[in-house]
Amino acid sequence: SFCIALENIKKKDLQNEIDALHAVKGGISSVVKKFYGADFKPKILWFFVTENIIWSEENILSARKENIKRVTENELPYYTQLVEHLGRAARFQFLAEFLKDQQIPALDNIRVPATRGRLGGKQFYSFVTTPRHLLKIAFVNHRTLDDPEGHPTYQRLIQKKRLREIGEFIKEGGYFPNNLLVNFMKIPRFEIIEKSTTTDVHYGHLYLPSTYKSAWIIDGQHRLYGYAELGDHYLDSKLIVLAFDGLKKEEEANLFVTINHEQRSVPKNLLDDLEGQLNWGSSDPAERIGAIGARLLQQLNRDLASPFYNRFTAEGLKSTAKSCLTIPQIKSAIKRSKIVGFIENNGSYGKGLLSGNTDNATLIRAQKVFNGYFSAVCNADIGRWDRGRDGRVCTNEGIQAFCILLGEISSYLYKSDESKYLSKKEQILTLDITNMIAPIINFIKDGGQDVDKYFTVPFGSGGPKTYFYKLSKLVNSEFPDFKPADYADWETSQREDLKLQADRQISQINILSVTHIFSVFKKIYGENGMNYWERGVANPDIKANAYRKRTQDPLEDQGPYENYLDFIDLKKIVEKQWKIFKHIFDIPMPGVKGIAKNIDWMDRINELRRISAHPSPTRNYKSTDFPLIDNVCTTLESRIVNFDYASVVSESWQEHG
Repeated sequence: SFCIALENIKKKDLQNEIDALHAVKGGISSVVKKFYGADFKPKILWFFVTENIIWSEENILSARKENIKRVTENELPYYTQLVEHLGRAARFQFLAEFLKDQQIPALDNIRVPATRGRLGGKQFYSFVTTPRHLLKIAFVNHRTLDDPEGHPTYQRLIQKKRLREIGEFIKEGGYFPNNLLVNFMKIPRFEIIEKSTTTDVHYGHLYLPSTYKSAWIIDGQHRLYGYAELGDHYLDSKLIVLAFDGLKKEEEANLFVTINHEQRSVPKNLLDDLEGQLNWGSSDPAERIGAIGARLLQQLNRDLASPFYNRFTAEGLKSTAKSCLTIPQIKSAIKRSKIVGFIENNGSYGKGLLSGNTDNATLIRAQKVFNGYFSAVCNADIGRWDRGRDGRVCTNEGIQAFCILLGEISSYLYKSDESKYLSKKEQILTLDITNMIAPIINFIKDGGQDVDKYFTVPFGSGGPKTYFYKLSKLVNSEFPDFKPADYADWETSQREDLKLQADRQISQINILSVTHIFSVFKKIYGENGMNYWERGVANPDIKANAYRKRTQDPLEDQGPYENYLDFIDLKKIVEKQWKIFKHIFDIPMPGVKGIAKNIDWMDRINELRRISAHPSPTRNYKSTDFPLIDNVCTTLESRIVNFDYASVVSESWQEHG
């Protein structure tokens, strides 16, 4: 093998190195064969392994002509992980990939008893074989390898823990009574012994394929590879196999999804990733948009020249701080942004900012604009971008927000006039967009630690939205009329002066409520002793809760019992004795009329008290909360300051008899 790695990604002509490797192949082969003797007939593989090198088409064709296998950083992590999970058994997958269609002499003319029939219109064979035979010809179409011949690739990477558990199960005498599901790449030889006229099933001898990569495992990879690391005698165990011949890869993938959906949940990450292949060309607009988005992200992840190269977590591989993006989350944001299409009111497909005349044209156009748009973001601070999750920009939340921003910028620039943006070349379109995000670029470039703080957003579904509004605020600083939907409300909710005023007013509402309620009780039941508390509150649960909280304070710090009531307790007291308190607490919510007891505002104030009492990035006032808080506070203040407490006794005694 020949290995070359560069520190940074760039193009390099490798023809001299390819020629040098080809020149020594013959001599090395002769030495190996001479060392092992005439009876040893090895299959020798030649590899050219590179990292951060963009191969030219000429170099790729030249290596292929000289029978030199090309391995880049795209494939190497897969084989590294495969060895970690499978150990020595990884050689079967390795040989299948690099010795495809080559004959395996030891498997010539291996035949097994079998039945042949049709299932779902497809020809199948049912037979029993051994892991020894099947492992040599098997291939698993892993998503992580993304073999071009295997599209749509659909299998998850083999799980080490599950493989170990299956191995232990087999050693303890366990066996598998269910079928492995396989697809033969070529129609196998089948000798008919007997025909069933009633069931259209033939009985006979099936000659197993005898070439590498000739049996693709659709379902049962863990069961098969569970035998690979066990002792030699386990390789002659019996496996029940149901094999189709010549299924298309789309049919394989659909079978895999159907089986696993029924038996065990397939990870959403895998299903979303598959959408770009299974739903490509769909007549359903939602599926069509999802497929374009998923395939776009797959292309970007494999494009050496893209800022997204190797940034998406592959199914079965661990995420890292750098490779932390997931296709489902980013694809969802692309759909929300409407940049590769949207669903019209009549249910048809509508073209978006990056749409072309065909889905393939859309994919090419979107890839160019995405690379230009996000390269501008990346180049603002390459170190920050490369840190991924720790850099606060190339994260799931950040990229989702930038995708949504792209859609909003298109609406702003072109006012939904399709002809204005569909006719623009990708370079001009990218220039228009990057001019709009200049304030963001400058902030990232010059912000330092402020960028970390500014782009730290809550986890969960609210994170991308908050991140998007923060991006919008930066754009708005130079383009004041750029105001996406709900942006004004968000901006209002972020004003520190309004937050401080709301905190103060909520505290005042609580003080006013407690003061008024217990001033009334003291007038009715007397100020001396505990009569006003016992008879006024009445509710035993409310009192018990106040007693408990009061005892948690040191004796010298304990205050009146009413100081230990929750605000929601005050609502229950007011509601219970509404005739006494309605003149003060009857405050209708905005837009609500005709309710006998207008005290729903107390529920909302109770919720809002948590914002100031327990500050958190995920808790914030809404723009509609500020006028509500202000109205309640000013109404209570004006009513209480003018309240005649002297009238309470006579009115109350008349009511209570």
